[in-house]
Amino acid sequence: MSIMTVFVTETMRIDVIWAGIALGVAAGLEVPVLILIGRLSLRFSSLRLIAAGCLAAYYVAMAYVTGPVTLIALQPLNAWCFAAIAGVGLTLFQQMIPRPGLSTGLYSNTRRIGAIVSGPIIALGSKTALGNRGIFLACGLLTVLALVVIAIAARQREPRPTADLAR
Repeated sequence: MSIMTVFVTETMRIDVIWAGIALGVAAGLEVPVLILIGRLSLRFSSLRLIAAGCLAAYYVAMAYVTGPVTLIALQPLNAWCFAAIAGVGLTLFQQMIPRPGLSTGLYSNTRRIGAIVSGPIIALGSKTALGNRGIFLACGLLTVLALVVIAIAARQREPRPTADLAR
């Protein structure tokens, strides 16, 4: 979201206040969505909830936003994506890596790594023919790629059936 103010003012050519409103709406929706996801976690696996957050299509839709109404209308998807990844991500890491200190440490460091990687994404994404919209498409592509990696890692952690040696 570090690009939101630049995106709103330079790409959409609307007043910077809309960036604040958009981010405020998303932040205001995150707690109710976290509560909802907590309830849904009783019915669905952590991986499915994260997949739903990743496939919410927020980033792709943001690449095509043209006005403030659409910008604000997309913020529930932003909240859903963030809540799924932030709220369920740690649980999934702890399920995949059953060593609490290691799983929590790795998960916490992903935010720092994401902050470091966001610089080149912003720089390279904005240099495409799409301009700042390319940043959102690059983020969407990386989100889908991350989902694939998580799904592969989760499959490898599933217990494999073993032959019954007692027979």
